[in-house]
Amino acid sequence: SFKNVATTGVVLAEDGSKMSKSKGNYTDPLLNVDVFGADALRFYMMESVVMQAEDMKFSDLELREMHNRVVNILWNTYRFYEPYKDEYKDEYKPEDSTNVLDQWILAKLEESSKVITESLEDYNTVKASREIRDFITEFSTWYIRRSRDRFRESNGEDRLYVISTTYFVLLTFSK
Repeated sequence: SFKNVATTGVVLAEDGSKMSKSKGNYTDPLLNVDVFGADALRFYMMESVVMQAEDMKFSDLELREMHNRVVNILWNTYRFYEPYKDEYKDEYKPEDSTNVLDQWILAKLEESSKVITESLEDYNTVKASREIRDFITEFSTWYIRRSRDRFRESNGEDRLYVISTTYFVLLTFSK
């Protein structure tokens, strides 16, 4: 009656015991959503072993770390790009750039997109989520950080290529 089925493990309290209202051994999920956002909570769960049908000890600290390492880093990357977004020009295609950083991030984006797509088609959210997290780290830490001077150049094609490439990566990655 179905082609695929996803099973999960049990989400336990941080000490490994069953979560219980009477014990009060968990943080209200709505409070976590208010503090960290639903995306961080979803991502934390999708990357955890609970998606491989294993039991998971839920940790507010790990949720905070996921929020900081994924949601915040991606948001900060966009915020860095935001002042430059109005300078984006269609005629500067990222694939035409000769800068090694542009070529590298485009290759990494293509490779990551392939891994993420294949993993999700196989219902492997853990592998897909880890690839997403790793790509965000490399995009922010290696590409954006190493390209800051290129953004700040007063003129030149290189500046327009880094703006175009960053736009393309953010748009493609968000898809």
